[in-house]
Amino acid sequence: MKRILLLANGPGELWCWVRPMIPALGERGFEASLRLLPCQYASGKEKDIAGGMVEGGVEPPMSVFAALAGKRGGGYDAVLQLGGDLLFGLAFSARNRAPLFCYTYAPKPLLNRCDGVFSAFDGACQFGGAVRDKLLVVGDLVADALAMDGGEFRWTPGRSPRIVLFPGSRGEIRSAALPFITELAGRIKERLPQSEIVVVLSPFSEPWEEGKWKSPCLRAVAAPTGSILKGADFAVTQPGTNTLELAYSLVPGIVVVPFAFLRRIPLPGFLGLLGSLPVAGPALKERILRRRNGDKGFLAWPNRIAGREVMPEMVGDITAADVADRAVALLGDEAGLREIRAGLEKIPRSPGAAGRIAVRLSGLVG
Repeated sequence: MKRILLLANGPGELWCWVRPMIPALGERGFEASLRLLPCQYASGKEKDIAGGMVEGGVEPPMSVFAALAGKRGGGYDAVLQLGGDLLFGLAFSARNRAPLFCYTYAPKPLLNRCDGVFSAFDGACQFGGAVRDKLLVVGDLVADALAMDGGEFRWTPGRSPRIVLFPGSRGEIRSAALPFITELAGRIKERLPQSEIVVVLSPFSEPWEEGKWKSPCLRAVAAPTGSILKGADFAVTQPGTNTLELAYSLVPGIVVVPFAFLRRIPLPGFLGLLGSLPVAGPALKERILRRRNGDKGFLAWPNRIAGREVMPEMVGDITAADVADRAVALLGDEAGLREIRAGLEKIPRSPGAAGRIAVRLSGLVG
């Protein structure tokens, strides 16, 4: 049996990329192992979640220095990196004398050093010539992960519209967002008393959080996202993987980034170190992010793929009332909702990316 090492970093990559990839590799005769990489967006629950995906358990995230200096090879026949700094992949590839493959949405440093590159969308022109020769467009693993979300979610009969709120995968952000989302839900409920509003708790949340979020206006659940979205009419979310799940489920929504939470947004590398400085760090982080806002481009993945605002984005000094009023206005604009759904339908969604990657790797790895 061929052995393959998967490397992954954040919660989105672990849940939506690694989760469908492991069974697909098993079907092609691979024995998969998993190592976690550091990530500024980590929830702290990655080790526990990852441990349930592969046999033998998973160690906590390692530093790049530990990866480069480590002596344990593991005898892998291939390395597949699903997110994170490719220095890690190159280190494990060299130690095992095994080819390195990478799945990515966009160009990243050291990608030309990989033996093969897989991407979700047919935008090969964005990759340099050295990478294009190694590139295979396979589709989005998020669509595969969404298809794994089985079970039936029971919405309350007679309630409409059905609205989904996503508070994020990091506990710190969820706690900070609780008053904002509670006010948002309350204002929507005042305007649309027959609505049902569900807060979807991340798989990386704690079991006791359902009780923390419970209120007369909110129903907190930890059910699979795919099962919830099958019956949803509208959503409010942060940027991230959830925007792709909404696109593939054809659920219109708003992507929201209130500047009130800028001090809690993690930053990578040196900027992250600056933001962690005592006293002055959070204020410095907020200043950096405010300045970046003018050059940010689109935040939601459907908008980035389409090159235009398919899913409305609200970014800035916005309040819960601002978001609620926009949501209510959109829910009353059937033509506007149809336009958003039509835009989402154009986002490539072909499932089966994990199988295509596994087939390709099986043919390349002896």
